[in-house]
Amino acid sequence: MSNGIPKSGPGSIELKRGVSPLVKADRLLYAHFERPDLETAERYLVDFGLVRAAGSDSDLFMRGTAPAPYIYRVTRGREARFLGIGLSVPKADDLEMLARKFGSRVEPADGPGDGSVVHLRDPENVAVHVHHGFTPSEPLPARPQILHNAPDQTVRVNDTQRPKLEPPQVTKLGHLVLETPNFSRSARWYMETFGFIPSDVMCLADGTPVGSFMRLDRGDEPTDHHTIFVAMGMESKVDHVAFEVVDLDAVEMGQQVLLAKRYRHAWGVGRHLLGSQIFDYWRDPWGQKHEHYADGDLFDAAQPAGYHLMDRSGLYQWGPDLPDDFIDTRMTPGRLWRVLKLALSDKTRVKLLVALKNSMARPGRQWQR
Repeated sequence: MSNGIPKSGPGSIELKRGVSPLVKADRLLYAHFERPDLETAERYLVDFGLVRAAGSDSDLFMRGTAPAPYIYRVTRGREARFLGIGLSVPKADDLEMLARKFGSRVEPADGPGDGSVVHLRDPENVAVHVHHGFTPSEPLPARPQILHNAPDQTVRVNDTQRPKLEPPQVTKLGHLVLETPNFSRSARWYMETFGFIPSDVMCLADGTPVGSFMRLDRGDEPTDHHTIFVAMGMESKVDHVAFEVVDLDAVEMGQQVLLAKRYRHAWGVGRHLLGSQIFDYWRDPWGQKHEHYADGDLFDAAQPAGYHLMDRSGLYQWGPDLPDDFIDTRMTPGRLWRVLKLALSDKTRVKLLVALKNSMARPGRQWQR
């Protein structure tokens, strides 16, 4: 293991790949949320850089510039909550396999793109909608990418750089972060069901894994460093959803637009350590974190996993330190009740949660202590 993580200690086992997953997912399609106000949700998402694909009184579908019919679904409801994710598989037989394994059935998919879908639940009851046969949409026209002068490359003479103050073009939904009270069980399920591969595993000081950046298995075809990040937390929830934009200027101009609209900033701009993305995080009107990112790493299936200490310094290379309110550690009545029940049934996991909280509480850089 790297970064000084010991090879012995409670739970200090390598998070090994599933030997023979049921299927291999080939794409993250969308995130699905419930919101009490579709109009407010759409305004935020448009300001963030998404484009309306379709809508009704009950559902809103938003897309990026890539051919995916939609990458974000909002359903009208009483609560503001995360409902689930959409994945795709390359073969119709994959849907039949999943339906038989989990006692579900293959159904026609609703929403743009049609195709077929199987509705599953992960071990923490997160809805996972698995699609095949999505009909791609026409890509949206992309704005010209900004070219940069460099000491050994001149691309602009007698001309200027003047990016417009407008929302960046989101290309796709890149990844999302799922928190779970039982990290090992959840991570295993995604690996063994959909063939996700660990790219980097986050551990406590004694070597116990508590989080894993995981990517799709596309064989020799490079794919994003992570499509999901499964992490130990006090409850099952999505921490953030992340959307790709073309470059640093798009990230920065997105920040200017969202500042002007008076949305709540969460963290950034900076560059992540694991995955290397340039990032900027914002909260929607209900507090859910959304990330703009650019310039992420790509791995093929042969790249082995790295092992790293889970602390603030492992989250970024440069940028402001992680704000205290970025990771929600408030002890609400519901959380207190869950911790008390857990203390009676599984004291080891309570100790892990405490150790994780303490590790993340330390400043990320020596000069910030």
